[in-house]
Amino acid sequence: MSSGNGTAWMRITAYGDKWSVQQGDPIRFFVNCDGPAAYDAQLVRLIHGDTNPAGPGFKEVPLDAPFNGRHDGRRQVIHSGSHVVVADRRPLRVAGFTLQCWIWPTMPTKVEGYWKPGPQALIAKWSDDRGYGLFLDENGALELRINGERLTTGVPVRDHAWHFVAATFDAESGRAVLYHEPQIRYALDPVIEPVEATLDTRIEHSDVPLVMAGYAERRDEGPAGSTSPVPGVILGGDYNGKIDSPRLCNRALSRMEIETMKLGARPELDERRGPGPTGELSTCLVASWDFSEGIPTRTAVDKGPYRLHGEVVNLPTRAMTGHNWRGVETNWQHAPQEYGAIHFHDDDLDDARWDVDFEFPVPEDLRSAVYAVKLTSEDGDEDYVPFFVRPPLGVCTAKIGVIMSTIDYMAYANEHLAANAAGAELLVYRIPILQAQNMFLAEHREYGGSIYDTHTDVSGLCLSSRLRPVLSFRPKYDHFLMQAPWQFPADLHLIDWLTELGYEFDVIADEDISYDGLERIEGYNVLITGSHPEHKDANYLDAIHAYKQRGGRFMYMGADGFYWIHTFHPAYGRGEVTEMRRCESGIRTWRADPGEYHHQSNGQLGGMWRYVGRYLHSVAGTGMSSEGFDIGSYYTRTPESNDPRVSWAFEGIGYDERLGDFGLVGGGAAGTELDIVDTSLGSPPHTLLVATSAGRHTDGYLLVMEDFGFNQAGLTGTEHPRVRADIAYHETPGGGACFAFSSIAYCGSLSHNNYDNNISRLTKNVLDRFMQDGPLPDPPSDAVLHRGRLAYDPELNRRRIDALAPKGS
Repeated sequence: MSSGNGTAWMRITAYGDKWSVQQGDPIRFFVNCDGPAAYDAQLVRLIHGDTNPAGPGFKEVPLDAPFNGRHDGRRQVIHSGSHVVVADRRPLRVAGFTLQCWIWPTMPTKVEGYWKPGPQALIAKWSDDRGYGLFLDENGALELRINGERLTTGVPVRDHAWHFVAATFDAESGRAVLYHEPQIRYALDPVIEPVEATLDTRIEHSDVPLVMAGYAERRDEGPAGSTSPVPGVILGGDYNGKIDSPRLCNRALSRMEIETMKLGARPELDERRGPGPTGELSTCLVASWDFSEGIPTRTAVDKGPYRLHGEVVNLPTRAMTGHNWRGVETNWQHAPQEYGAIHFHDDDLDDARWDVDFEFPVPEDLRSAVYAVKLTSEDGDEDYVPFFVRPPLGVCTAKIGVIMSTIDYMAYANEHLAANAAGAELLVYRIPILQAQNMFLAEHREYGGSIYDTHTDVSGLCLSSRLRPVLSFRPKYDHFLMQAPWQFPADLHLIDWLTELGYEFDVIADEDISYDGLERIEGYNVLITGSHPEHKDANYLDAIHAYKQRGGRFMYMGADGFYWIHTFHPAYGRGEVTEMRRCESGIRTWRADPGEYHHQSNGQLGGMWRYVGRYLHSVAGTGMSSEGFDIGSYYTRTPESNDPRVSWAFEGIGYDERLGDFGLVGGGAAGTELDIVDTSLGSPPHTLLVATSAGRHTDGYLLVMEDFGFNQAGLTGTEHPRVRADIAYHETPGGGACFAFSSIAYCGSLSHNNYDNNISRLTKNVLDRFMQDGPLPDPPSDAVLHRGRLAYDPELNRRRIDALAPKGS
């Protein structure tokens, strides 16, 4: 739970409350010093984030800012682990009680050596041997706690299985009963009898909250307690697994009454409406929480008479199948009563909740660009907190708009694959080399993971927040996949090239397009993506489509774009939390369980955009075909590059030149992840395939799994024709066009030979044409003809049309 133990290589960590900030708006910064007594802060403009000596080197420009200079350091703590917290209220201070719920534990025991060992609380208003609660003890057995007394079944619960659990306590007699009833009892399972005891105690109450999936471990009014989800109270006993239908009554119920209470509460109950506890039984109900209500919110709705709604903290996973899911409806919106479970994890995190160290009111005249706060100490500690400054909505200060992929940076935020994933060597075709950030995160799970990771209970991580230090969102960071920049630092290859060649450009984030729509981008002559715009939401895709339809020009500078469906969580601020669920296809590091494919954010079916009819190839003309992480390759031109529609892009480039047989990412412009033209998957039928890397990849490159139905030999880069990258061009209505460069490694080749190379020249030719005012020149008249989806050869298409035409026409 602590933010560190003095690990030498990451003693300063920090974050900002925004990644994209508008000119004239403020941005706040939060800093943790786990060792240094002071640190220096410096505003810099970031230009090139790659320290590879084969390239131009790291580039930053120091700038004046009111926060520049020395600051006192302090240690700030992250409290991870998700819970439902119900504030202390009089009805919760019961004399006797019945607690009941369904549980689906995923890690019943957390042994010594685990990062959060010990018992796990299910529902507890208990702290320091005062109060009451249901727990799993150190051996995974159900346990009732009343003050300092313990009553346990002694039988461990089965993991990944539903159990009904309940506990009663009669205040007058002291009789306590504990029930543990697996939903399924197998033939050789012993019967678990109720456990009874008479306790010589009365419940001692305190003002701590009632907590689900944890308990109030202790009070702390110091700095550590200030950043807790419950300020001043440290939560412990974090539970891994689902909880469904928790109930609290103010007396001990009989077993039959407990069964009736499973039906929950209906405050409006009368003789004509609905089931539920009636008569005397209804009068003892304190709370009946229904997690199927308010799934996109941060509220745990109580349908009981006191409306003891809880706050859902640290982003557990909702829209999860409950104990009564029948497998008929797989969309929680269609059968919400079967989605009454929340899956809690001890490494969930929505917000570090650190105290603010300083704020920066961004000047209205500060140019749109990539910036960072650079943090250093006298002992050599260093961290960067990047952010982007954008113009006001409806204002464009340049003809070029560069889109930084903040959704993607969040998707990969603090990924643990290098340290925690099995088979990393097989994936990268060599021994992966880890960065300091990887090693730090392997020790400090409280910093949260990426959507590529699994939780500590091995369930998939489908929600990511940026309100925490994201140590992969940094310059100078090399990813283990390619031992080169990836995502944000790789996108600085493009920023550097634009800067060195003297282009003026605005920087915007994809989240800005998602929230602001077409108005954010329609004033730019050309939009340029980063190297890896993989994760996108529907609003972004709608805006890009509208921009292209109105004559906008689009340069797709990477690959694996527009692949996964994302949504933003409506219970959080602009761009703060994103969600993605991995379903039955696509390149997956984990797979969602059956019935849990739909996002809790808005009910959107998760997985690939391809499987809801939005083909990635339709956005820029090419789509994902393969990936490999050993070495990159190069392109050669095709005859279609001589077509007058596109030949201007190759001015100054010989037909037989190897395009990009150099670069800072894998040694070539065609590498890591690759896209191809495929008109059957959405590439417009008039797309020109102007260059390709076909036949030049190793066996470390493999065809994506969504492109084949069963495993067979011949799916590698030395064998399969779809393992390649295609550079492609097509026109859009109103004098617009798209150019797709179709490789994540492409931007890493721009700076080669002091920016004088054929990749740089090709990119410059395209950008110079695309940024011009007015519509692009019309294509030759003979290029306008009917085309079929599967007819790649224009001449063959013409013959087909001629053959089908009526005689004499």
